[in-house]
Amino acid sequence: MQTSPSACISIDMDGIGCYTSIHGIPHPTTPHSPPDPIFAIALERFLALFAELGVQATFFCIGRDLEDPTHAELFRQAAAAGHELASHSYNHLYNLRSQSRSIIRDEIERTSALLTRISGERVVGFRTPGYNLSAPIARELTSQGYLYDSSLFPCPPYYAAKGLIMASMRLTGRRSGSQMNLPQTLLSPLEPYVADPDRPWRPAAGGGLWEIPMCVVPGVRFPIIGTSLHLLGGHRFRALMPTLAWRHRSLFNLEFHGIDLLDTTDEGVPTQLGAHQPDLGVPLEQKLNTYREVFTALRERYTFRTLRDAVLLLDRSR
Repeated sequence: MQTSPSACISIDMDGIGCYTSIHGIPHPTTPHSPPDPIFAIALERFLALFAELGVQATFFCIGRDLEDPTHAELFRQAAAAGHELASHSYNHLYNLRSQSRSIIRDEIERTSALLTRISGERVVGFRTPGYNLSAPIARELTSQGYLYDSSLFPCPPYYAAKGLIMASMRLTGRRSGSQMNLPQTLLSPLEPYVADPDRPWRPAAGGGLWEIPMCVVPGVRFPIIGTSLHLLGGHRFRALMPTLAWRHRSLFNLEFHGIDLLDTTDEGVPTQLGAHQPDLGVPLEQKLNTYREVFTALRERYTFRTLRDAVLLLDRSR
């Protein structure tokens, strides 16, 4: 019997400090600072939304955040609800691809150990910070027995916008914590593929690490991620659905970030951040309504699965 194609919803659980670092905004914290709203507010909102819609998702977790017992308990609840916990490195270094092999190994190993203790399951999926995959990272994931990586964002418009923002920041005396992506990753395949460990933006002939790129519109390669859904709206997403489904035949990889379910009224969101993250100005209810419409459209063509379960199906069918 033919298996239905998979819709995979993943959430990068980047704390608020990741965003202040990207935008060069001071973000001092004290013992009296409010809890990070990514965990205190957004994570529970995502879990409630997925429970409402019957979606099993994949959470990409940063290891250092799992050292907090409160955060660890929230992710333990997510795993108990059937969601996958995958690795987003330990320190979320935007320049991870430029680090030594020993640092790359440590970033992956430490987070794997923490996630295994929380979920009771072996970690098989990874996403590098800032979509910045490289051959050393791919080789290390392969050596540690990972099933898949989901880091590549084959989206020239994103690359161009990122470059312009980082250049304009330098002109105003601010320094971004981010790093530009390798340009050769911009034209990687749009469908899942087994990656060449020496050139992970290209398919390999044999077996190995699966690469699951982020979703983009074929041709123009416009991004389809949580942030762009605020621009499209549910009705435009539905209009694009036939084109997206034609290209993303086996697996639709829709990426969100924890910040996608926050707005400027939430406690703990720095006031300055709203000026640099326009999506924070979109009211929460508008975001939720858009996501419900998007998930409904996906359910008409796909079956929701975690990335782990979807890639295992692909692996068996090769």
